[in-house]
Amino acid sequence: MFTVEMLPAQRGDCLWLTYGEGDERHHVLVDAGPQDTIGTLVPELERRIAALPGRTNRVELLVVTHVDADHVQGVVSLLSDPRRLRLFRDVWFNGYRHLLPGPTPPDDLLGGLDGERLTQTLLTDPGRWNRAFRGGPVALPDEAPPPVVRLPGGLRLTVIGPRPSTLERLAPEWAKACAAAGIVPGEGAPITKRSWRRTDLLGLDVDALAAAPYRRDTSRANAAGISLVAEYDGRRLLLLGDAPVEEVVAGLDRLGPGPHAFDAVKMSHHGSRRNTSPARLERVRARTWLVSTDGAVFGHPDPEALARVVVTQRRPTFVLNHVGPSVLDWVEGAGERWRVKAPRRRRDGTYGAGVVHRLA
Repeated sequence: MFTVEMLPAQRGDCLWLTYGEGDERHHVLVDAGPQDTIGTLVPELERRIAALPGRTNRVELLVVTHVDADHVQGVVSLLSDPRRLRLFRDVWFNGYRHLLPGPTPPDDLLGGLDGERLTQTLLTDPGRWNRAFRGGPVALPDEAPPPVVRLPGGLRLTVIGPRPSTLERLAPEWAKACAAAGIVPGEGAPITKRSWRRTDLLGLDVDALAAAPYRRDTSRANAAGISLVAEYDGRRLLLLGDAPVEEVVAGLDRLGPGPHAFDAVKMSHHGSRRNTSPARLERVRARTWLVSTDGAVFGHPDPEALARVVVTQRRPTFVLNHVGPSVLDWVEGAGERWRVKAPRRRRDGTYGAGVVHRLA
């Protein structure tokens, strides 16, 4: 089997190649369209990649043919969270460092803005950047046969362009495009458009999610909320509202050194990643974690928050009052490391809403 699918990238390109047989199918992504399709095409690519098995190297190769907006901007969005880079075994992209001969470009050479945005991600794991070419340019040498690369699964790729002289001629245009933005060569460029940023990992890698850096909730309204310990008939329930970690930890410390045992915890701020931290979890032991949200608007619960619970608690149970896109992976992945209690599933595959959890 060998197929090429041209995904709907409007004025741009986005090609999804599949090769192999049965369970041994492999994939290559070539470009990912312009910013116009980030809202539709990038989620489709995310869905496909999330469905592939494994924690890393799910896609054999990502090829970014060049820095024109209708080819590169979707890639910039897709890889806006650098943790996603490890899902691709290799990324072929000629950045500013590849435009001129020699190991280091001159100091006054600036990369194109979108190219620098992609560069910033690639620099976080440079071993995946043009890996098949040992970090050098993907190009047709002047005095050697065309390079041939054989991917896992048997796909053979022969590079027939660009030539080194062609790459060199791109340098002035690249520099002009980025000079106005004040981009420093070699340092990459941040993504300033919020709509381009993607933060969810693709598929459940619980340990990687749990290790994501914690950034606290700074909302004054959340901090002013009421948090409670409810006790009855020997059972203890921790009710956290939307309280930030600092407020909860301060309150728990007033109860003693901990860790404090509860029969259930209502997760703060609907399971936001900014309200469930390692510091809080060190002070709490619970088997049941209540998540109250339908995921609308903000997409809660965040997978990082649930993952932190999984790696710090003993086979926790998540009790959900809604089952939406943000928790489907957790419902379907329940088993050895965590359990899920959710509204009843209807015959048409949808779920009801609301749940009762009995503590005593």
